[in-house]
Amino acid sequence: MKHLKFGSILMLNIGLSVFLVGKTTASQNDTTIAYDSFKEAYSAGNDALKNGHYLEAVKAYRAAEGLASSAKGRSDAYNAAGWALVRAKKWPEAKAVFKEAVDEDNDSTIALKNLGFACFNLYEYGFAGTEELKNAIQYLEASGENEDLLDRAKSELSLEESYAQTTPEPEPDLKDKSFKTLLAMGDAAQANGRYDLAIKIFKHAAMAAISVTSKGLVANRQGKVLLDDRKPREALAYFEEAVKEKLNEKVYLNNLAYSYWVVYDSGKGTVEDLKKSADIYYRVNSIDSTFHNDMFKVVLDELKEVDPASASQYTVGDDTSDSDSAADVKGAGDDGDK
Repeated sequence: MKHLKFGSILMLNIGLSVFLVGKTTASQNDTTIAYDSFKEAYSAGNDALKNGHYLEAVKAYRAAEGLASSAKGRSDAYNAAGWALVRAKKWPEAKAVFKEAVDEDNDSTIALKNLGFACFNLYEYGFAGTEELKNAIQYLEASGENEDLLDRAKSELSLEESYAQTTPEPEPDLKDKSFKTLLAMGDAAQANGRYDLAIKIFKHAAMAAISVTSKGLVANRQGKVLLDDRKPREALAYFEEAVKEKLNEKVYLNNLAYSYWVVYDSGKGTVEDLKKSADIYYRVNSIDSTFHNDMFKVVLDELKEVDPASASQYTVGDDTSDSDSAADVKGAGDDGDK
């Protein structure tokens, strides 16, 4: 069965016209800025990125690319622009720019890793199909880094291929089936990647549900199917319903929090979705501080970046993770002596 992805989450829809800005200039707040050197433009990009002005960072890095005198410098500038687009949750655009970084320097392990990461999330967040999974595997293998994400991509591709090879059976007769039987039938359909059928069966189960427990159970099942089908926005209503039936059920709360995170991180939501995710993970953490504590840290770290005031009201035990800061995702911006 395809499971929810609560594992490692590392950390795009503006037009690509941002990359058509003049080679040595970048526009910020309607003011055209001319840079004298690669280092000056790259440094401006770093400052904008640090301050959360991601699209301004993209323009500055793009200007740096135009001023670069070496392939490595151009690759570093493209890669940094790609990472700014990742931070802006602009995944399709990020992939395109990371590809330019790799085209300039196909030995750059950082650019290859980031390109693989972007390809994986294009699949994971419903922008594309299995071709992007294959691309992710190709680039991650070439980078020799991020083995955890590479394993996830291979696992997802294996599942997708197994679904494609399964011969669909005729839809079962759902009439007069018991609640437990319908749950089992829905689980089987989900395990075979027949998500539409699974939802249909679980809807019948919902009509047969009588107790609060059974209503929460089947609502959660429907949410999980939609999350597996890479439809997190649609999954939210079912997880909300499950939580309404069982207010302190940590599994349902966790699924709801994760769905809000995916909606936000995919770029299909807003900071309000991130705040909801943090608030619900805080509730989970209050019930059981060991239950998916890693995801609470990921969400809280993101909230600290985009809305420090909102993040300040939350605490999480053992919040000492520095995995994000230790990972080299942007590169040094090296253009020789320029």
